Amino acid sequence: MTGYGNGVPLSMMSDVDVSAIQAAAAATSTTYRSFADATRSVLDLLERHVPDAAVFMAHLDRGQFIHRIVDVRRGADYGLRSNQALPLGDAFCSHMAEGRGPRLTGDVGGVEEYAGLAMRQRTGARSYVGVPLELSDGTRVGSLAAVSRRRNAFVAADEQLFVMLARVLAGELERESNARDLRRFNDMLRDQAKGMGAIGRVAKALAAGDDARQAICEAACEVMDAPVAFLLEPSGRDFASTAMAGANVQPVTIQPRGDGSGGGKAFTAKEAYFVADARNHPALAAPLVEATSARSAVFEPVLRDGDVCGVLIVIWQRPLDKLPEASGGMLKLVAAQAAIAIEHAGLRARVAALALTDALTGLVTRRVFDEELPRELARARRGDTPVSVAVLDLDHMSAFNMMRGEGEGDRLVKETAARWRSELREVDVLARLDGVEFALVLPSCGLSEAVEVVDRVRGATPRGQTASAGVARWDGEEPAELLIARAQEALAAAKSSGRNVTIPAE
Repeated sequence: MTGYGNGVPLSMMSDVDVSAIQAAAAATSTTYRSFADATRSVLDLLERHVPDAAVFMAHLDRGQFIHRIVDVRRGADYGLRSNQALPLGDAFCSHMAEGRGPRLTGDVGGVEEYAGLAMRQRTGARSYVGVPLELSDGTRVGSLAAVSRRRNAFVAADEQLFVMLARVLAGELERESNARDLRRFNDMLRDQAKGMGAIGRVAKALAAGDDARQAICEAACEVMDAPVAFLLEPSGRDFASTAMAGANVQPVTIQPRGDGSGGGKAFTAKEAYFVADARNHPALAAPLVEATSARSAVFEPVLRDGDVCGVLIVIWQRPLDKLPEASGGMLKLVAAQAAIAIEHAGLRARVAALALTDALTGLVTRRVFDEELPRELARARRGDTPVSVAVLDLDHMSAFNMMRGEGEGDRLVKETAARWRSELREVDVLARLDGVEFALVLPSCGLSEAVEVVDRVRGATPRGQTASAGVARWDGEEPAELLIARAQEALAAAKSSGRNVTIPAE
């Protein structure tokens, strides 16, 4: 009766061979904590049963064309160590696993496939035994092997022992890989559920008509498991933040570079742009990196009709080698919602602008004037410069409307606004307060100069109509309301004096 691959009679097997097979049988029923634990146990067993040999388990990495030793026993005597890499074609195991070389040989130099390999030169091996680690689908991912400097150091029983133990390792590797894949799948499902919850909250904000940009940033943080996110939108040549989450900083403005260094691409690419090391990347200004402790970041484009209308920047405070694949798809969904949020914000801004602009004349309304005047007074105080205010009123409008109709009266008001605006500087503010009453802010104008400007403006009134005005210079202390009241008192004096005149306030 024969067995174990090359016809060695069972009666000739030594007690050591029998004990090795028994140990291998026990190994198949042992429960291991991990693949690494199984590898240590198997190599410890082989170290005891194949003396005077280096025993190792290797990974056959065909993607990188590398034979990498995962763990080894007695390797120092043979120039072998853990995590040692050789080109795949220079190792015995790669030829063995592909079926080009034998699994067992007592004369390595006599085997054409092995004789000239770098591994033979490194180890000085004369004998070799090796078997593949084969998964259930037939993929050979590694090898369990031994080398010795003695001729005929291994027998068929040793090969059979390696076969049994390789099956143990392959089974443990597959079990651990399946468990890891299952955990990864469960994590992906959990992350997706978490991400859908965040996206649902954004959708709710959008449906309610709220400004959802803050919710967009919060959702981006949640789906990417990151602490900080910014939404930036074009502002002239720059990108300015309109919302942020996880950071308490002043609004961020970034000017993309066009030098091909990546700073510009981060804001123009239509696919996600990942930055592994954010500390010195041109797309992220140093103050922003310092304020957020950024280590890695991703720039996700916000697209509308195929064009970039914004950028979501998500920042991690830990270094990442690559963008998480499972989360990347969720971030695209958040970016799609960001496009809707930006569009809604634009619509709201236009509606607000209509409320701040007089529909008939295109001039700013009383609300804008009341907000702008205190700011102008504050600027005058800081710069120690004069500022004057005028209130103007078209004369005899009741008679004009009675004779020509209110439609013509509206046209006169519209033409007057356009003529008066053309007589003023860009820095001057002309507002329609009510009906045919207008107000004017004249920065850097003293009282006498302001009277000259207002007389010129009144002289531009169309259709032979006239206007009256009162002018007041700010005294450096009075509130805006009192300044306007003094100008209106001067206007009343101009009306009482016969109209078509400018009266300066005392």
